[in-house]
Amino acid sequence: MTTRQVINLIGIGSPFLIAAFTVFDPGMFIVALLSTMVTGFIQVSIGLNLLIDHYKNRHLQAYFLFCILFFSLWHITDWGWIWAMPPALAIYMTIILHFIILEEE
Repeated sequence: MTTRQVINLIGIGSPFLIAAFTVFDPGMFIVALLSTMVTGFIQVSIGLNLLIDHYKNRHLQAYFLFCILFFSLWHITDWGWIWAMPPALAIYMTIILHFIILEEE
């Protein structure tokens, strides 16, 4: 398992781990929600790092297209459906990182 994969798994797992502590302190749920921003930062950073090495990969290009679309739509659309994109992007980046990039190397 590469360093990128480990960092990605820590980034994805940390909000769930923090949310598990809501049993002891209900305020931890807010911390877990806020930690999802760190997950997004980690995944975009890993994606940029991968894009430098694999700039012709269509999956990475699509990931960044949807990231740009998310941040663009964030300012001009209703908040109702836009929140489905970050979890979908997190799953997509994880699939790219764990399965698609490994096939190319």
